[in-house]
Amino acid sequence: MTQKTRNILIHILGCLVFLSLPILFSPDLNQALNLIHIPPFRRDVLSSMLLLGFFYLNYYVLIPRFYVSKKIIPYVVFVLVCFLLVAFIPEMLMGNHHPHLAGPPHFNPPPRRGIFFFLSHKSLDFIIVLVLSLLLKIRERLKKTETEKANAELSYLKAQINPHFLFNTLNSIYSLAIQKNDKTADAVVKLSDMMRYVLNDSNTNFVPLEKEISYISNYIELQRMRLTSNVKLSYTCEGNVFDKKIAPLVLIPFIENAFKHGVNSEENSDIDIRITCSDTKLILMVKNNCVRANNNDLNKSGLGIENTKQRLQLLYPQQHHLDISEVNNTFIVTLSLNIHD
Repeated sequence: MTQKTRNILIHILGCLVFLSLPILFSPDLNQALNLIHIPPFRRDVLSSMLLLGFFYLNYYVLIPRFYVSKKIIPYVVFVLVCFLLVAFIPEMLMGNHHPHLAGPPHFNPPPRRGIFFFLSHKSLDFIIVLVLSLLLKIRERLKKTETEKANAELSYLKAQINPHFLFNTLNSIYSLAIQKNDKTADAVVKLSDMMRYVLNDSNTNFVPLEKEISYISNYIELQRMRLTSNVKLSYTCEGNVFDKKIAPLVLIPFIENAFKHGVNSEENSDIDIRITCSDTKLILMVKNNCVRANNNDLNKSGLGIENTKQRLQLLYPQQHHLDISEVNNTFIVTLSLNIHD
């Protein structure tokens, strides 16, 4: 069921409950078959229908057009006019007269009161509806603002990450071209697939997991092409990656970090990358040697990891666990994500 359908059903249910209140609280409820013929009951039903109409008029028209735009005086005038209409239309159409019905004496109408008592009696329900519509509209706008802010922040973070991947991959292909390596053409094809994914598929909050895994595999293969024999690279992906969704580009920064800061031409290096998928969870584990790096590289690495942490907080609140540690000169990253269909 979509969110829109769910909201429509909630509104329909709320309207039915609200319109049933005159029946449930009618003093003539024991005269169920005659309720429709009793003017006070019909008056209460009409009042409820008018209040319901005012709720949606205020929610969809008056608040967005006047209240939000800070046109307070026109808004107050419209609200007062609506109050008078809701208060007096049922009285003018139905009145207080009861038809002659055989039954107990409580059918006799109560004595008339002054206009002040009448308006004060009618104002309570109207104020409740007015405040409720205001609160719901304000809540909706706050939620929309938070969503827009989160989307803007995600776009900013992804804009910072994607060029970083591109530059590193181009450097890898450049290294192959300088060496006149026969794998250069294959590398260009893999880069093309990666850029197609980044430009066409990663612009949504969630993508098919198999596409993300394909992107990661292409990236690792590009890195493998330029590695020397003193680097031992292990990459495994286990489990079913189909029919699942994941936020795009949340895994690759940790993998890219391993290649950037775990490889040194002057010493042997080990890089171990494992991805394990179950029905509801994905676990990424990355291990690499801690090798010497300059401060600029460390700063850029820190920026990429911090950006990814922010994206995880936005897209997987209370649904992920990230552990980054260093043990015996080995850098270890373990990321656990709750994934869904």
